[in-house]
Amino acid sequence: YFNKKYQNSRRASAVLNFKRALTLWKRDRPTWIANQIIRNINVGLSTGFLFLQTEEPRDFLGALFQVNMVSIMLCASCFVNTLLDDRGVFYKHHNSGFYSAFSYVLGQVMALVPSVVIDASILGSLLYWMVGFRASADAFIIYFLYFVTFNMLMLQLFNIFVAMAPNKSLLTAACTFTIFFNTLFCGFIITPDVIPVYWKWLYWALPSSWVYRGLVINQFTERDLISTGFAMDGVPFSKHWIGYGFAYVIGAFGLATIAAAACLQLRMEEPQKCAPEIKELKKDDIEDEDIEDANGQELTAFIPVDLSFQELCYEVKASKGSEKLRLLKSVSGIFRSGRMCALMGESGAGKTTLMDVIALRKGSALSFRDNVGITGDVLLNGFPQEKISFKRCSGYVEQFDVQSAELTVKETIRFSAQLRLDRTNPIHGSPDGLERHIDQIIDTLGLTREADFLVGSDEASGLTFEQKKRLSIAVELAASPSLVFLDEPTSGLDARAALLVVNALRKMADQGRTIVATIHQPSSTVFDMFDDLLLLKKGGEVVYHGELGVCSSTLISYFEGLGSTRICLGENPSTWMLNQLNKKAITNAEGETESIDFAKAWKKSENYQSLQDELGELVAGRDEVLHIKSDKTFAQPWHQRDKLMMRRALKIYWRSPGYNLSRIAMTVAIALLLGSMFIPIRAEKVFSETQMNSMFGAVYIAFIIIGQLSITSIIPVTISIRDMYYRHETAGMLNSRSVIAGLLAAELPFIAVISLAFPIIFVSLLGLPYGENTSLRGLGVFLFFGLNTAIYNYIGQTFCFLVPGQGTAIVLANIFIGLNNVYSGFIAGPASLTKNFFFAVQYWFVPGHYVYEGMLTSLFDEDDSRFVIVPQSSTNFDRLNCVADASGSCTVTVSEYFSVSFDKMW
Repeated sequence: YFNKKYQNSRRASAVLNFKRALTLWKRDRPTWIANQIIRNINVGLSTGFLFLQTEEPRDFLGALFQVNMVSIMLCASCFVNTLLDDRGVFYKHHNSGFYSAFSYVLGQVMALVPSVVIDASILGSLLYWMVGFRASADAFIIYFLYFVTFNMLMLQLFNIFVAMAPNKSLLTAACTFTIFFNTLFCGFIITPDVIPVYWKWLYWALPSSWVYRGLVINQFTERDLISTGFAMDGVPFSKHWIGYGFAYVIGAFGLATIAAAACLQLRMEEPQKCAPEIKELKKDDIEDEDIEDANGQELTAFIPVDLSFQELCYEVKASKGSEKLRLLKSVSGIFRSGRMCALMGESGAGKTTLMDVIALRKGSALSFRDNVGITGDVLLNGFPQEKISFKRCSGYVEQFDVQSAELTVKETIRFSAQLRLDRTNPIHGSPDGLERHIDQIIDTLGLTREADFLVGSDEASGLTFEQKKRLSIAVELAASPSLVFLDEPTSGLDARAALLVVNALRKMADQGRTIVATIHQPSSTVFDMFDDLLLLKKGGEVVYHGELGVCSSTLISYFEGLGSTRICLGENPSTWMLNQLNKKAITNAEGETESIDFAKAWKKSENYQSLQDELGELVAGRDEVLHIKSDKTFAQPWHQRDKLMMRRALKIYWRSPGYNLSRIAMTVAIALLLGSMFIPIRAEKVFSETQMNSMFGAVYIAFIIIGQLSITSIIPVTISIRDMYYRHETAGMLNSRSVIAGLLAAELPFIAVISLAFPIIFVSLLGLPYGENTSLRGLGVFLFFGLNTAIYNYIGQTFCFLVPGQGTAIVLANIFIGLNNVYSGFIAGPASLTKNFFFAVQYWFVPGHYVYEGMLTSLFDEDDSRFVIVPQSSTNFDRLNCVADASGSCTVTVSEYFSVSFDKMW
């Protein structure tokens, strides 16, 4: 009887979760930590040199905003995908009664303290001393503590979305929207005195405003606070607000921790809604299955293949030293058409290695002579193996295959058939031939009820693991291959599911195909469905190759003839066989014990001699009619491949509302919010300088935040499509150009919608002087905003193709975002950015510079009907050659103010 829900207290559970997460952080993410340090040094040095010992108040504000606000939030957002991946671990542990949600959340976020300290120590310190902030211990400590506490708070706020988000696309959108709100209302983009009264509550509610206010108060005098808008009713904020800021951040962290735990507890992941299960099959049912189509005829033609290989050896270089390790040693055998051959052996015996060598997935994958690590001969019907021909006539089912979650079972199979069956195939002889072919495959693999189900993913409902295994086989069968390789097709399946998969393989073999599968610990029923066996021992040496016989009688007779222990009644032959391999000695006919090497015994056996004779007969009796030859790398011409990939990509995008609808909705919301900031002053003819700078800031944050949303949300989607491409390219379905064409076609409609929606809403609310150039101004905003969205999208895709991991792609994306933040021309003006060659190169290189000035030029250039009041304390006062009036300020046109602010570069 237990009277406690959890064995450990919340405190003890939190400590255990902290230790576990910290261990994972240190052990599994060394590359991530190195990237983090490099990123911090890069951003710290570049920003520090940019504002090196500056004396301009605006530059101080920009430096505090860039590193202590934007960089912190971007760093925090880097962890959200990792935290989402770990959520499944929590559900498993929680259901088993390990610990509470609060203990998990607290332990996870506290384990990120070392990462936060790295950011603060490197990035924060570099910026503080290079820019020239107050050189006092108390000021630096306040700055450092704000850096750490705000980072921890943002991590915990994002943790709330991690607990609630159904997928990574919506998680990215929620985090980006949070960053947008905190950036917009911190007090730098829109100064506090410009924020309209109906949005003031957001300024006081969001943590960024409290942190940024405290950082500014920590550095500036009362006079500077008034001139920069950090005042309330004309009175500058006092030093007490620094303490209020810390109190807010600490309290908000506690509330965010409780909220994240509550959300994680409330949203316990529901069981996946899987495709309906079909009835359980028995072996008697298997023999009665009909494998023909409705007309009793096979729809597709293929050339049966007897694949033979002789004296195959495979060597690799040892990880340490210059020695070579031989993984396969003189392996010979025959895989015959219409038969199923099982590749078995001890762990590390080389089962998958042998299959990969034969399937041209090792080494150079060109020919055995081209790679010094692979020797031997592989023949198809007695003819030498050729790369292109072999790819076209074979299929390979990986152990952990990937399929597009947004497509149905039938669509997935159809895509494979359309790309891998050329026009000479008999299925194209009738109008409905392709559909009949697909229906036959679906029936053969027992996927009729699931034909219109979406494949799904781990994050959403979809097919079961076993159904996905059968779908992977169906995808290969769609190419009408002569032989099919399968890597561990029954691993991870229960006995019933394994029987369903092997039953499908049996049907394929009965159609005349050659089936080769590595298999681990099969049941007796599954093992009996195979015709032949190739058994390996450690070192890659053959122990047995040949027929299994009825109920494995031939195999049993062979091993018992060598002196192995007799098999017991009811014992699984595959388990008994593997147990015999572990024995070093046997009992001979005289009852004496003697050592044995099963590999040497095999080469002395009559079975081995018969195999050698058969290998010779295959070469001598080869028939030219059975020679498989193909001169074309791909079954379809390039334009057909591109068209099919475009259709597929568009369908995937259309069925990804979490990705596309979220970014469209966020674009509309951001445009409405930014435009509403200026509704009270949209009809005015005279603006203050802070109001004018706030308009510049609104344009800046618009293209930056939409760009950030685009690049961060597209990475998970592109990674999924990229992984599918690797599979398709290996199977000889298409090349990289078709994938690029598909991605371009899929992205452009959504880019167009986003680019059109934003300027219509934002420009309408911002207000422009009506005249003959009004439509041209709107068109300019549309073009520059659209180009910016496209650049961020396609740069994000480029990062996915350049690096192997999603985490590294996100780091590169954040560096790109950071460069555009700094060098666009708002945080630091063009005069500061072009003062030396190093900064000038980056300023002229980053696309954000051109987008920002292009949008501002479209909105404010040649605007001589509205005016700006420039105070004498402004840095632009002398640049405008102003003469102070009685109030100590001067009035210039909006066009003049814009020209001086950006040196009329457009």
